[in-house]
Amino acid sequence: MAEHSLVANLVLTYGIALLLVVTLARGRVPTIVALMMAGVVAGPSGIRIFKTPEEVEMLAELGVVLLLFTVGLDFSLAAMRQIWRTILVAGTLQIAGTAILVELFLVTFVRIEARLATFIGLFVALSSTAIVLKGLVERNRLAAPHGRLTVGILLLQDLAIVVLLLLVPILSGRTPASAIPLAVASALLAIAAVATASRLLLPPLLRFVTASRRREAFPLAILVASVGMAWLGSLIGLSMAIGAFLAGLMLAESEFSHQAYAEVRPVRDVLAGLFFISLGMLIDVPMVLQRLPLILVVAAAIIAAKAIMATGALVAAMTPLRVAATAGVGLAQVGEFSFILGRAGVESGLVPSGWWQTLLGASITTMIATPSLLEVAPAVGAWVRTRQRGSDGVESEGIPHLSGHVIVLGFGVGGQLVARSLRNLGIPFLILELNGVTIRRAKAEGERIFYGDATSPESLHAAGVESALAVVSLLSDPDAALRMVKAVRELSRTIPIVVRTRYRLEAERLQALGATVAVAEELEASLEVVAQLLARLDVAGNVVETLVDVFRRESVSLRPVHAPPTLLQSLPEAIRRMPVSSHRIDGGHWAIGRTVGEISLRARTGATILAIQRGAGYLTALSPDDRIEDADVLYLVGDESDILLARQRLSEGA
Repeated sequence: MAEHSLVANLVLTYGIALLLVVTLARGRVPTIVALMMAGVVAGPSGIRIFKTPEEVEMLAELGVVLLLFTVGLDFSLAAMRQIWRTILVAGTLQIAGTAILVELFLVTFVRIEARLATFIGLFVALSSTAIVLKGLVERNRLAAPHGRLTVGILLLQDLAIVVLLLLVPILSGRTPASAIPLAVASALLAIAAVATASRLLLPPLLRFVTASRRREAFPLAILVASVGMAWLGSLIGLSMAIGAFLAGLMLAESEFSHQAYAEVRPVRDVLAGLFFISLGMLIDVPMVLQRLPLILVVAAAIIAAKAIMATGALVAAMTPLRVAATAGVGLAQVGEFSFILGRAGVESGLVPSGWWQTLLGASITTMIATPSLLEVAPAVGAWVRTRQRGSDGVESEGIPHLSGHVIVLGFGVGGQLVARSLRNLGIPFLILELNGVTIRRAKAEGERIFYGDATSPESLHAAGVESALAVVSLLSDPDAALRMVKAVRELSRTIPIVVRTRYRLEAERLQALGATVAVAEELEASLEVVAQLLARLDVAGNVVETLVDVFRRESVSLRPVHAPPTLLQSLPEAIRRMPVSSHRIDGGHWAIGRTVGEISLRARTGATILAIQRGAGYLTALSPDDRIEDADVLYLVGDESDILLARQRLSEGA
């Protein structure tokens, strides 16, 4: 009957967790916090479904094993090599700097033992990968400069937990100082042994299993691989968590990594959830309530210290101040892996009960605050930048004084396409970019590119926005795009601003702030899918283009097909207010050398040639005998379908 009692208790506990996760989600409380609160309710301080956390310790330990196994699977060694130079300096400085700052404060002002102070500093230094990644995805900031930096530092912190777990026996005094070199050497040998065994044994095992063509065999093999390597690690002196991490790491570069992750994730989430529930059972509610003012002060101090240290570390790694501050605020909470480290510290006798309760309460508070921190992070970054003294993020002395040019903001794939188009047409332009590596590479290729923050009025002024033809923004950060539009409009009320953004709602916000055109990737990609589908259903091309243009106008009301409307200033007022489409005649066009009468555009398509731009002048009083020449620009009046037919007539004679 004991087994039935355990099952019933687990069902009740998971039911409480489910209720809290769903209910608290309305208040944007992170799932990890909700699970820990479920542990409080179900544990010794609550309704006592479980009398002690030890009753679920085995299953919780298995959850940690699977959690670290999937962390190893997420680590691509190739990807780490690509971001190594960018992240290593900032990540190491952030972890070490936060730990040292906390240690010095505790030793100097609180007068606690240095070993405990060091441990608390390392505990505080880690941030929450799960909560922050979810928040960045929800806010469309994962691809932004601060999003990429944040993810890189989080990955480095996740990797650091392996090293930090090895430090716990040393800090707890179980490993004497004289034995530290031998202990480190033994740990390194054990890590090498588990890593070698994982690399040599696991891929052949999984190939053997997949050859059986039994769908059920692969999940079993993954469970054996993860838990088996964790058990092997425990036999030779490592923790089970480290053994599982190494097994996942060795599989990360194999052909089985994605399927392994997919198979183990549901079980991992259930059992890792039990680990966080068991942590909640450790919370002594009366003690936490008694220390609540202290816990709130500690939580506020953690957030401030981590934000400042992370910002400083990123600035030291040559990151622009606005981006560094935005990422620093996003990293200003305690992470889920801190609890794994903390539990190891409690079990080793390093962390007293009172300190553990304070750390738990303060850590949960920082997690609850994380959604709000992520929301205000861009505003904090912008505020910090406005307080920066000196060269406000722009090498203004290197930017030439131009007029009649286009300012390109961002030099990713989209920026490179824009620059290539402008170069081919002979239109002068310059580029502002924040990524130092991109700038050096582009300058070596002869691009007119400069270091500058697109949200900074000083940068935009130095780039000559008041005398430019247009600003085109291809920034991956939606918050930066909004601030850029505001900054440009402060300097020029009339300059066209063309912005690429990801979602339609973002495009509408940008247009409301003053963007001339905001192109939503979400909409344009969907329209391309529609066009490709209809083309393969043998729908006529002119019908497809007309439908796509109608859908585009209905969705955002941004622009007609192919070219924006043009107002001819030389025409009478009644006509000047009409939207006019332009069509440039190039060398291969059918219409070259033919007269207006021969082309018979109105009779054949319904569109009318309103005027012709030839060189610097306009032909506005056209006769049937006027001939079309190469490089002419024809201004056409007609609805969308008429214009499409006219373009086809002029180009192909159809």
